[in-house]
Amino acid sequence: MKLEQAGKIPVAAPEPYPPIKVEGKNHHYAQLLGQDLASSWGEMSAIYEYLYQHWILSEPQAALQTVLFRIAQVEMHHLNILGQLIRLLGGDPKCQYSSGHNPVVWNGNMVNYNKGIRQILSYDIVSEQSAADSYLKQAQLIKDSSVSVMLRRMARDELVHRDIFSGFLKEIGVSK
Repeated sequence: MKLEQAGKIPVAAPEPYPPIKVEGKNHHYAQLLGQDLASSWGEMSAIYEYLYQHWILSEPQAALQTVLFRIAQVEMHHLNILGQLIRLLGGDPKCQYSSGHNPVVWNGNMVNYNKGIRQILSYDIVSEQSAADSYLKQAQLIKDSSVSVMLRRMARDELVHRDIFSGFLKEIGVSK
């Protein structure tokens, strides 16, 4: 893919995000969203991972570098949404989540530091599918319709990202 095309690829689903609101406080829901915020599979990890990949890729992957940076921006938007939802649900949007009764603080060891282009793309495809699946599962579990509709909307972005990474992987398979 050419670099000028990379800036035109849609990196988010076309429909607008719903309003950031909740029907009422719910600490259990806030804890669930805390995992999406700060776990090894959460948005904080995705943001850093995509920035890392953007930084380490070389000139032949300039188009992918551009797209990774733009996808990281979408993930930052998700992080912002989750933080606001957690606060509205009565939680504290710290960069940590609860594992059982133990807090787990986000750290750079939660990031996948693959450097090979095929490993990067394969991992990113699985991560994006997993994120979409997780958001959709939570949307069914959470009975707050405002939160559920937002999770379903964010899942659509993750599927867009999965498809973008799949396209890059196919392109690399053909060209090399």
